[in-house]
Amino acid sequence: MKKMLSIALCLMLLAGLVPAALAETATPTLDAIKAKGKIVMMTNATFPPFEYIKDTKFAGIDIDLSQMVADKLGVELEVLDMDFGLLIEALKGGKGDFVAAGMTLTEERQEQIDFSMVYIKNGLLVIVPTGSEITKLSDLAGKKIAVQESTTGDIWASDNIQGAVMQQYKSAVDAGNAVASGKADAAVMDKLPAESMVKNANGALALLDEMASEEDTAMGVAKGKEDLVAFINEVLQEAIDSGAMQASIDKHMVEGAGD
Repeated sequence: MKKMLSIALCLMLLAGLVPAALAETATPTLDAIKAKGKIVMMTNATFPPFEYIKDTKFAGIDIDLSQMVADKLGVELEVLDMDFGLLIEALKGGKGDFVAAGMTLTEERQEQIDFSMVYIKNGLLVIVPTGSEITKLSDLAGKKIAVQESTTGDIWASDNIQGAVMQQYKSAVDAGNAVASGKADAAVMDKLPAESMVKNANGALALLDEMASEEDTAMGVAKGKEDLVAFINEVLQEAIDSGAMQASIDKHMVEGAGD
């Protein structure tokens, strides 16, 4: 009888332990984030309308979306601001949980980190002074081109504009201002930031009709954190389906470049 009781007890313990172990390993990244009570989003807050600083606070499309991620998890959102070129290495080094920086999904970046679903179909546009002799992409040859360093705009301009005199800046805003002040002939950057800057330039800037390239915007997560990728995808899809994504875009397209 005692032997039967012992066997029964062991079976009961196993029955309780196995589901608990499975539960612990199903969402390890999310569990760790909940345990520390905050999720750390890394960005470069000089890229309106995606991210910028307004009244000493972080604002932008990516800030709104990241807050939705934090709210759904029930944790605090912490924003870590740094140079764009440092983001991937910082993510790989565990400095934060994910990157939301208007980042373009590329094959080269995919070799280093994982990406969420594409949440904005983007692309590269060229900003020029109003009335510029530059009217098409081929006119950029040999011109002074302003870009935000380490971005796809920087890479595209370096690879595709013959004889370009590259001017690299820390932020997209600085690149746009270089054109407005006459320091550069043109600037190459993502579609939404470019449109926002031109819209808020009081007629001083214009866009070329021709798009330099088409790109996909996604959030970055370190390799091996599939549960966090799945969770972010769920939040992004909800934002798209509910209209919250478009509302955020509309809001920050107006407010972002005015600062």
